[in-house]
Amino acid sequence: MVDKRYQVFISTSGQEMLPERSVLCQTLVGMGFFAWGLEQRTPLSTSLARRQIDDCDYVIMLLGNHYGEQSMSGVSYMQLEYIYAMSKDKPIIAFIHSDLESRHDILPKEPEIVQEKFQAFRQILQQEVEHIFYFRNVRELELTVRMNMSNMLIRYPALGWVRPQNTQALNDEIVALKEKIKGLEGELEQKTPDPFLNVRKVTSQDTFDFEYQLHAYQDGNFKELKLNRQMTWLEILQLLFKVFKNQTPEEYFSIRINDYLNETGLKDAQVQMPRAHAVARSQINFRALHNIKHQLKQSDWITPVGRDDRQRVMWQFTEKGKNLLKKMTASKNA
Repeated sequence: MVDKRYQVFISTSGQEMLPERSVLCQTLVGMGFFAWGLEQRTPLSTSLARRQIDDCDYVIMLLGNHYGEQSMSGVSYMQLEYIYAMSKDKPIIAFIHSDLESRHDILPKEPEIVQEKFQAFRQILQQEVEHIFYFRNVRELELTVRMNMSNMLIRYPALGWVRPQNTQALNDEIVALKEKIKGLEGELEQKTPDPFLNVRKVTSQDTFDFEYQLHAYQDGNFKELKLNRQMTWLEILQLLFKVFKNQTPEEYFSIRINDYLNETGLKDAQVQMPRAHAVARSQINFRALHNIKHQLKQSDWITPVGRDDRQRVMWQFTEKGKNLLKKMTASKNA
Protein backbone atom coordinates (compact mmCIF):
# COMPACT_ATOMS: atom_id res chain seq x y z
CA MET A 1 0.00 0.00 0.00
CA VAL A 2 1.35 3.44 -0.92
CA ASP A 3 2.15 5.65 2.08
CA LYS A 4 0.65 9.07 1.39
CA ARG A 5 0.57 12.35 3.26
CA TYR A 6 -2.15 14.99 2.84
CA GLN A 7 -2.07 18.76 3.24
CA VAL A 8 -4.80 20.37 5.34
CA PHE A 9 -5.47 24.10 5.58
CA ILE A 10 -6.77 25.12 9.03
CA SER A 11 -8.82 28.29 9.38
CA THR A 12 -9.68 29.72 12.80
CA SER A 13 -10.94 33.02 14.18
CA GLY A 14 -7.65 33.87 15.87
CA GLN A 15 -6.09 33.96 19.34
CA GLU A 16 -9.13 32.57 21.17
CA MET A 17 -8.68 29.22 19.41
CA LEU A 18 -4.93 28.76 19.97
CA PRO A 19 -5.29 25.82 22.44
CA GLU A 20 -7.74 24.03 20.15
CA ARG A 21 -5.65 24.81 17.08
CA SER A 22 -2.55 23.37 18.75
CA VAL A 23 -4.35 20.13 19.64
CA LEU A 24 -5.83 19.90 16.15
CA CYS A 25 -2.42 20.34 14.48
CA GLN A 26 -0.74 17.78 16.75
CA THR A 27 -3.52 15.26 16.12
CA LEU A 28 -3.39 15.74 12.35
CA VAL A 29 0.40 15.41 12.23
CA GLY A 30 0.14 12.17 14.19
CA MET A 31 -2.35 10.88 11.61
CA GLY A 32 -0.07 11.66 8.66
CA PHE A 33 -1.37 15.09 7.62
CA PHE A 34 0.57 18.28 6.98
CA ALA A 35 -1.17 21.14 8.81
CA TRP A 36 -1.17 24.57 7.16
CA GLY A 37 -2.80 27.90 7.94
CA LEU A 38 -2.14 31.38 9.27
CA GLU A 39 -2.60 32.35 12.91
CA GLN A 40 -2.14 36.06 12.26
CA ARG A 41 -4.01 37.64 9.35
CA THR A 42 -3.51 40.96 7.58
CA PRO A 43 -4.55 42.26 4.15
CA LEU A 44 -1.08 41.25 2.93
CA SER A 45 -1.48 37.66 4.17
CA THR A 46 -4.67 37.01 2.17
CA SER A 47 -2.80 36.03 -1.01
CA LEU A 48 -0.62 33.60 0.99
CA ALA A 49 -3.69 31.98 2.53
CA ARG A 50 -5.24 31.57 -0.91
CA ARG A 51 -2.08 29.94 -2.28
CA GLN A 52 -2.11 27.50 0.62
CA ILE A 53 -5.79 26.70 0.00
CA ASP A 54 -5.04 26.17 -3.71
CA ASP A 55 -2.35 23.62 -2.84
CA CYS A 56 -4.09 21.82 0.01
CA ASP A 57 -6.13 18.60 -0.17
CA TYR A 58 -8.65 19.47 2.57
CA VAL A 59 -9.82 22.57 4.47
CA ILE A 60 -10.79 22.59 8.15
CA MET A 61 -12.89 25.37 9.70
CA LEU A 62 -12.29 25.47 13.46
CA LEU A 63 -14.96 27.74 14.98
CA GLY A 64 -15.23 28.82 18.60
CA ASN A 65 -17.04 31.87 20.05
CA HIS A 66 -15.56 34.74 18.07
CA TYR A 67 -16.04 36.06 14.55
CA GLY A 68 -12.37 37.00 14.44
CA GLU A 69 -10.40 39.85 12.97
CA GLN A 70 -12.20 41.53 10.10
CA SER A 71 -10.92 42.62 6.70
CA MET A 72 -11.49 46.10 5.26
CA SER A 73 -14.82 44.88 3.86
CA GLY A 74 -16.11 43.97 7.32
CA VAL A 75 -15.98 40.24 6.61
CA SER A 76 -13.71 38.20 8.86
CA TYR A 77 -10.57 36.66 7.39
CA MET A 78 -11.89 33.26 8.46
CA GLN A 79 -15.10 33.76 6.46
CA LEU A 80 -13.11 35.02 3.45
CA GLU A 81 -10.98 31.87 3.59
CA TYR A 82 -14.15 29.80 3.75
CA ILE A 83 -15.65 31.58 0.72
CA TYR A 84 -12.43 31.08 -1.26
CA ALA A 85 -12.23 27.38 -0.34
CA MET A 86 -15.84 26.92 -1.44
CA SER A 87 -15.10 28.64 -4.75
CA LYS A 88 -12.28 26.14 -5.33
CA ASP A 89 -14.52 23.16 -4.44
CA LYS A 90 -12.17 22.02 -1.69
CA PRO A 91 -13.51 19.32 0.66
CA ILE A 92 -14.41 21.23 3.83
CA ILE A 93 -14.74 19.86 7.35
CA ALA A 94 -16.07 22.05 10.18
CA PHE A 95 -15.29 21.49 13.85
CA ILE A 96 -17.58 23.77 15.89
CA HIS A 97 -17.56 24.41 19.65
CA SER A 98 -20.98 23.39 20.90
CA ASP A 99 -20.92 24.87 24.43
CA LEU A 100 -20.59 28.59 23.79
CA GLU A 101 -21.94 29.63 27.19
CA SER A 102 -19.06 27.95 29.02
CA ARG A 103 -16.55 30.26 27.31
CA HIS A 104 -18.29 33.61 27.67
CA ASP A 105 -16.73 34.36 31.06
CA ILE A 106 -13.14 33.58 30.02
CA LEU A 107 -13.10 35.31 26.61
CA PRO A 108 -13.37 39.03 25.83
CA LYS A 109 -16.77 40.03 24.53
CA GLU A 110 -17.08 41.20 20.94
CA PRO A 111 -19.34 44.17 20.01
CA GLU A 112 -22.97 43.28 19.37
CA ILE A 113 -22.76 43.86 15.62
CA VAL A 114 -19.73 41.51 15.44
CA GLN A 115 -21.61 38.90 17.49
CA GLU A 116 -24.42 39.07 14.94
CA LYS A 117 -21.93 38.44 12.14
CA PHE A 118 -20.53 35.49 14.09
CA GLN A 119 -23.98 33.94 14.53
CA ALA A 120 -24.73 34.46 10.83
CA PHE A 121 -21.42 32.83 9.80
CA ARG A 122 -22.00 29.93 12.20
CA GLN A 123 -25.39 29.40 10.61
CA ILE A 124 -23.85 29.48 7.11
CA LEU A 125 -21.40 26.74 8.08
CA GLN A 126 -24.22 24.65 9.53
CA GLN A 127 -26.27 25.06 6.35
CA GLU A 128 -23.55 24.70 3.72
CA VAL A 129 -20.93 22.32 5.07
CA GLU A 130 -21.84 18.67 4.76
CA HIS A 131 -19.35 17.39 7.33
CA ILE A 132 -19.81 19.19 10.68
CA PHE A 133 -18.61 17.85 14.02
CA TYR A 134 -19.15 19.44 17.42
CA PHE A 135 -16.93 19.42 20.51
CA ARG A 136 -17.06 20.86 24.04
CA ASN A 137 -13.37 20.74 25.00
CA VAL A 138 -9.96 19.96 23.53
CA ARG A 139 -10.19 16.29 24.52
CA GLU A 140 -13.44 15.87 22.60
CA LEU A 141 -11.91 17.75 19.67
CA GLU A 142 -8.95 15.35 19.53
CA LEU A 143 -11.23 12.29 19.62
CA THR A 144 -13.58 13.74 17.01
CA VAL A 145 -10.68 14.47 14.65
CA ARG A 146 -9.27 10.96 15.04
CA MET A 147 -12.68 9.39 14.41
CA ASN A 148 -13.62 11.39 11.31
CA MET A 149 -10.60 12.58 9.33
CA SER A 150 -9.77 9.07 8.10
CA ASN A 151 -13.28 8.82 6.65
CA MET A 152 -12.68 12.00 4.65
CA LEU A 153 -9.78 10.29 2.84
CA ILE A 154 -12.17 7.56 1.73
CA ARG A 155 -15.00 9.88 0.73
CA TYR A 156 -12.81 12.50 -0.97
CA PRO A 157 -9.68 10.77 -2.31
CA ALA A 158 -6.87 13.25 -2.95
CA LEU A 159 -3.57 13.10 -4.81
CA GLY A 160 -1.57 13.76 -1.66
CA TRP A 161 2.20 13.47 -1.35
CA VAL A 162 4.14 10.22 -1.73
CA ARG A 163 7.67 9.43 -0.58
CA PRO A 164 10.04 8.82 -3.52
CA GLN A 165 10.65 5.18 -2.54
CA ASN A 166 6.91 4.51 -2.96
CA THR A 167 6.68 5.70 -6.56
CA GLN A 168 7.02 2.18 -8.02
CA ALA A 169 3.62 1.26 -6.60
CA LEU A 170 2.17 4.36 -8.24
CA ASN A 171 3.81 3.52 -11.56
CA ASP A 172 2.23 0.05 -11.47
CA GLU A 173 -1.14 1.64 -10.78
CA ILE A 174 -0.66 4.10 -13.66
CA VAL A 175 0.11 1.26 -16.09
CA ALA A 176 -3.06 -0.55 -15.04
CA LEU A 177 -5.13 2.62 -15.42
CA LYS A 178 -3.70 3.29 -18.88
CA GLU A 179 -4.83 -0.16 -20.01
CA LYS A 180 -8.27 0.49 -18.57
CA ILE A 181 -8.50 3.87 -20.32
CA LYS A 182 -7.45 2.31 -23.61
CA GLY A 183 -10.27 -0.21 -23.34
CA LEU A 184 -12.81 2.48 -22.46
CA GLU A 185 -11.70 4.61 -25.40
CA GLY A 186 -12.30 1.67 -27.72
CA GLU A 187 -15.85 1.35 -26.39
CA LEU A 188 -16.39 5.10 -26.71
CA GLU A 189 -15.44 5.14 -30.38
CA GLN A 190 -18.33 2.78 -31.12
CA LYS A 191 -20.90 5.09 -29.55
CA THR A 192 -22.99 7.52 -31.59
CA PRO A 193 -22.26 11.28 -31.47
CA ASP A 194 -23.78 13.38 -28.71
CA PRO A 195 -27.47 13.82 -29.67
CA PHE A 196 -27.98 17.20 -27.95
CA LEU A 197 -24.96 18.93 -29.45
CA ASN A 198 -25.74 21.21 -32.38
CA VAL A 199 -22.57 22.96 -33.52
CA ARG A 200 -23.09 25.78 -35.99
CA LYS A 201 -20.63 27.99 -37.80
CA VAL A 202 -19.92 31.19 -35.88
CA THR A 203 -17.69 34.24 -36.13
CA SER A 204 -15.63 35.77 -33.35
CA GLN A 205 -18.19 38.58 -32.97
CA ASP A 206 -21.19 36.28 -32.53
CA THR A 207 -22.52 35.98 -29.01
CA PHE A 208 -23.04 32.93 -26.86
CA ASP A 209 -25.67 32.91 -24.09
CA PHE A 210 -25.23 30.54 -21.18
CA GLU A 211 -26.50 29.86 -17.69
CA TYR A 212 -24.47 29.57 -14.51
CA GLN A 213 -25.10 29.41 -10.81
CA LEU A 214 -23.33 30.83 -7.78
CA HIS A 215 -23.69 31.55 -4.08
CA ALA A 216 -24.34 35.22 -3.29
CA TYR A 217 -23.67 36.53 0.23
CA GLN A 218 -25.79 39.29 1.75
CA ASP A 219 -26.20 40.38 5.38
CA GLY A 220 -24.28 37.33 6.61
CA ASN A 221 -26.41 34.83 4.68
CA PHE A 222 -26.15 33.27 1.25
CA LYS A 223 -28.53 32.33 -1.55
CA GLU A 224 -27.91 30.14 -4.57
CA LEU A 225 -28.74 32.06 -7.74
CA LYS A 226 -29.17 30.93 -11.33
CA LEU A 227 -27.93 33.65 -13.67
CA ASN A 228 -27.40 34.30 -17.36
CA ARG A 229 -24.32 35.67 -19.08
CA GLN A 230 -23.72 36.69 -22.70
CA MET A 231 -20.21 36.78 -24.18
CA THR A 232 -18.85 37.02 -27.69
CA TRP A 233 -16.70 34.17 -28.92
CA LEU A 234 -13.81 36.63 -29.06
CA GLU A 235 -14.25 37.39 -25.34
CA ILE A 236 -14.29 33.66 -24.60
CA LEU A 237 -11.09 33.19 -26.62
CA GLN A 238 -9.39 36.08 -24.82
CA LEU A 239 -10.45 34.58 -21.49
CA LEU A 240 -9.00 31.17 -22.34
CA PHE A 241 -5.83 32.25 -24.14
CA LYS A 242 -3.70 32.64 -21.02
CA VAL A 243 -4.51 29.04 -20.06
CA PHE A 244 -4.48 27.30 -23.43
CA LYS A 245 -1.72 29.13 -25.29
CA ASN A 246 0.32 26.09 -24.21
CA GLN A 247 -0.86 22.48 -23.88
CA THR A 248 -3.19 22.32 -20.88
CA PRO A 249 -5.55 19.64 -19.44
CA GLU A 250 -9.17 19.85 -20.57
CA GLU A 251 -10.41 20.35 -17.00
CA TYR A 252 -9.05 23.91 -17.09
CA PHE A 253 -11.91 25.01 -19.33
CA SER A 254 -14.27 24.87 -16.36
CA ILE A 255 -11.63 26.06 -13.88
CA ARG A 256 -10.80 29.21 -15.87
CA ILE A 257 -14.40 30.05 -16.73
CA ASN A 258 -15.65 29.49 -13.17
CA ASP A 259 -12.81 31.61 -11.77
CA TYR A 260 -13.79 34.37 -14.18
CA LEU A 261 -17.44 34.12 -13.12
CA ASN A 262 -16.37 34.32 -9.47
CA GLU A 263 -14.46 37.51 -10.29
CA THR A 264 -17.25 39.16 -12.29
CA GLY A 265 -20.46 37.56 -11.02
CA LEU A 266 -21.15 40.04 -8.20
CA LYS A 267 -22.70 42.55 -10.62
CA ASP A 268 -25.01 39.87 -12.04
CA ALA A 269 -25.96 38.76 -8.53
CA GLN A 270 -26.76 42.31 -7.41
CA VAL A 271 -29.58 42.47 -9.97
CA GLN A 272 -31.46 39.97 -7.77
CA MET A 273 -29.77 40.79 -4.44
CA PRO A 274 -28.84 44.50 -4.45
CA ARG A 275 -26.96 44.34 -1.12
CA ALA A 276 -24.88 41.28 -2.02
CA HIS A 277 -21.23 41.88 -1.09
CA ALA A 278 -19.52 38.66 -2.25
CA VAL A 279 -20.06 35.64 -4.46
CA ALA A 280 -18.53 32.17 -4.55
CA ARG A 281 -18.89 28.68 -6.04
CA SER A 282 -19.70 29.89 -9.54
CA GLN A 283 -20.43 26.96 -11.83
CA ILE A 284 -21.14 27.18 -15.55
CA ASN A 285 -23.94 24.99 -16.86
CA PHE A 286 -22.53 21.63 -17.96
CA ARG A 287 -24.24 21.68 -21.34
CA ALA A 288 -22.99 25.23 -22.02
CA LEU A 289 -19.42 24.19 -21.18
CA HIS A 290 -19.79 21.18 -23.48
CA ASN A 291 -20.96 23.43 -26.32
CA ILE A 292 -18.11 25.90 -25.78
CA LYS A 293 -15.47 23.19 -26.15
CA HIS A 294 -17.06 21.70 -29.25
CA GLN A 295 -17.65 25.08 -30.88
CA LEU A 296 -14.02 26.09 -30.32
CA LYS A 297 -12.89 22.79 -31.81
CA GLN A 298 -15.32 23.06 -34.74
CA SER A 299 -14.05 26.58 -35.50
CA ASP A 300 -10.45 25.35 -35.28
CA TRP A 301 -9.56 27.93 -32.62
CA ILE A 302 -8.64 25.49 -29.80
CA THR A 303 -8.24 21.74 -30.30
CA PRO A 304 -7.19 18.55 -28.47
CA VAL A 305 -3.49 17.76 -29.00
CA GLY A 306 -3.06 14.42 -27.20
CA ARG A 307 -2.67 13.22 -23.63
CA ASP A 308 -0.16 13.82 -20.85
CA ASP A 309 1.52 11.17 -18.69
CA ARG A 310 -1.59 11.08 -16.48
CA GLN A 311 -3.76 10.34 -19.54
CA ARG A 312 -5.54 13.69 -19.34
CA VAL A 313 -6.75 15.14 -22.65
CA MET A 314 -4.63 18.19 -23.51
CA TRP A 315 -5.96 21.20 -25.45
CA GLN A 316 -4.11 24.12 -27.08
CA PHE A 317 -4.80 27.19 -29.22
CA THR A 318 -4.38 26.53 -32.93
CA GLU A 319 -2.42 28.87 -35.18
CA LYS A 320 -5.78 30.04 -36.54
CA GLY A 321 -6.93 30.93 -33.03
CA LYS A 322 -3.68 32.69 -32.17
CA ASN A 323 -3.72 34.66 -35.42
CA LEU A 324 -7.31 35.72 -34.82
CA LEU A 325 -6.42 37.17 -31.40
CA LYS A 326 -3.34 38.90 -32.81
CA LYS A 327 -5.42 40.40 -35.61
CA MET A 328 -8.13 41.65 -33.25
CA THR A 329 -5.53 43.07 -30.82
CA ALA A 330 -3.74 44.90 -33.63
CA SER A 331 -7.05 46.25 -34.94
CA LYS A 332 -8.00 47.49 -31.47
CA ASN A 333 -4.64 49.24 -30.97
CA ALA A 334 -4.62 50.82 -34.43
